[in-house]
Amino acid sequence: MHSSPSSQDTRVPADRILSVDFWRGVALLTIFINHIPGNVFERLTHRNFGFSDATELFVMLAGVASALAYLPRFMAGEGASATVRIAQRTVQIYMAHIVLIVCCAAIIAQAVATSGDFRFFEAIHLDVLINDTVPGLIGLAGLGLQPAYMNVLPLYIVLLLMTPAFMMFASRSLALALGASAALYLAAQIFYLNLPTFPVGGWWFFNPLCWQFLFVIGIAIGALILNGRMPAYSPVLFWVSSTYLAVSAVWIVSGFWPGWNPQWLPRFIWDFDKTNLFLPRLVHVLALTYVAAYLPVERWLRGNSLMQPLIVLGRHSLPVFCLGTVLAIAAQVIRPLANGGLALDIIIISGGILAQFILSGVLEWYRKGQAASAALRRAPASRL
Repeated sequence: MHSSPSSQDTRVPADRILSVDFWRGVALLTIFINHIPGNVFERLTHRNFGFSDATELFVMLAGVASALAYLPRFMAGEGASATVRIAQRTVQIYMAHIVLIVCCAAIIAQAVATSGDFRFFEAIHLDVLINDTVPGLIGLAGLGLQPAYMNVLPLYIVLLLMTPAFMMFASRSLALALGASAALYLAAQIFYLNLPTFPVGGWWFFNPLCWQFLFVIGIAIGALILNGRMPAYSPVLFWVSSTYLAVSAVWIVSGFWPGWNPQWLPRFIWDFDKTNLFLPRLVHVLALTYVAAYLPVERWLRGNSLMQPLIVLGRHSLPVFCLGTVLAIAAQVIRPLANGGLALDIIIISGGILAQFILSGVLEWYRKGQAASAALRRAPASRL
């Protein structure tokens, strides 16, 4: 995601990589659109043209960003301070998740009060907070309550809790980190390991014991970027990846489903389950990453100021994601109450995207202001 095939020098300073934030911005807007089921723009997102969707891209890029942010400290022997930073980030995301559920529950409650239709709560799996409030609150605090469309942040929280261990492995050997992660992935697939939901019986929609493998692959990519050791461009691998993407696109668009059912193979090898990140989905996002990595995206972004808002959007992923989720839940309420339609979809999607751009722009303006103030405080006083 940082160079073209013709580039001879693959070393790119981590603080100058624009494509990571660019693709995170793309993933955030795609998730927002996909979280409003039935809207006309949903049909245009890339999950309709392949085995994976924006969630896989978001998780892998989260791993890349984590490596760029924390791995240098682990490699410098400052693992303890980096772990504290990771813990602070984890608490921040946990608090954002709780506030996010409260805000979305309030929106749904208003819809129920207005329409008298309790199915709004049932559709989001928040009816347990009404029917069984005390266990529901325990589940909310312990992440066992998994409302629909609000289960990405719990996955991210668990991945961050695992991050110090993976960073320690990666600081010593990427092969060790990837091997340990792959072993956990295989064990979760073979022995059906997952985290239980509470108070409603079931399992996490995003199984962190499986999704951690994609996150660690992202960490490995980030480590290679930091070390300037991205593998040389391989025409064979590029075209194999491109062919896989093309086949998956034809597969999904045509609605093809084979009549054979290879029960003699483990299901995760040939099926497309998202909860456990089955192999076809994992390979698809990796193929997509490889193809994108050796397109001149980074060079294009540096020469195209029109893409700057999307880069800024990806730079402030947590608040943008939270706002997008709240707006998506509000849209899920508004569309059926207003009887939907193309005009309403255009207003909702364009308005939601604009709101996310405005939020990220304000946050970026504030960040630059804080950075400028800090620079002024560090600068020596001028002499008269």
